[in-house]
Amino acid sequence: MKISRQQITARGISQQSGLDTLSSIINYTGEFINFGNAFSYINTLSSATDYATTTTDPHIGALVGSPPSVINLWYRYHSSGALYTNAGSATSTSGLFALLARKSGGLNSFCGMYQKLLLTTAKEYKISVQTTSITGSEGTLYINTYTPFYNIEIDSESYILTSSVIKDLPNTAGTLGIVESLFTARSSNDILLIYATTESTSSNLIVFSDISIQEKQEYLTQVYATDMWGNAHKVLRVAADQTISDD
Repeated sequence: MKISRQQITARGISQQSGLDTLSSIINYTGEFINFGNAFSYINTLSSATDYATTTTDPHIGALVGSPPSVINLWYRYHSSGALYTNAGSATSTSGLFALLARKSGGLNSFCGMYQKLLLTTAKEYKISVQTTSITGSEGTLYINTYTPFYNIEIDSESYILTSSVIKDLPNTAGTLGIVESLFTARSSNDILLIYATTESTSSNLIVFSDISIQEKQEYLTQVYATDMWGNAHKVLRVAADQTISDD
């Protein structure tokens, strides 16, 4: 009997491994932020540790000056001193996280909150922040991630910015209220830091309701196609010259 050397027979049967057509399915699962829902956090943020930063980089200054020693706990910071306007501290109330922002005398203010995460190094994660339709307050919301490292120059731990995304507020008609950002964990304890600032000289309350961090999961699945009679068949691919190699 003559043996067919075709990789795929006339009846669509694979005679060689590795001919399956696979499709990638990406899903984001789990939850890696603690108390990311302002409604469930009630007014607890208002009593969280708050640090007044005066350094040229107020965000890293806060992380170094008031390091988040407890995993999955919110910390707060706000700008102070001669370099900045002191607009006040972050709060949570009425189902919203609220960050204060005001520019005075040409000096910006910075008001934020941060949390040390428990992640898997080298895994990819998606941050989602739900802003609101509240109008009137004008400012920019920054969603940053940082990773810790040992700084030899200052003989102490410091932090490197690893991702950043911004959202200008208030939301206008037709704009998406949700802000999303992808980042790869550089360590098991990367930091999520969210802060607000503004160019407005009025007092502004930059608010958002929910924060979520989910881990990326990717799966490969076999591709099937349906024939004219409604039967499902594997989709196969032909390699090289369509004949089975002697190797």
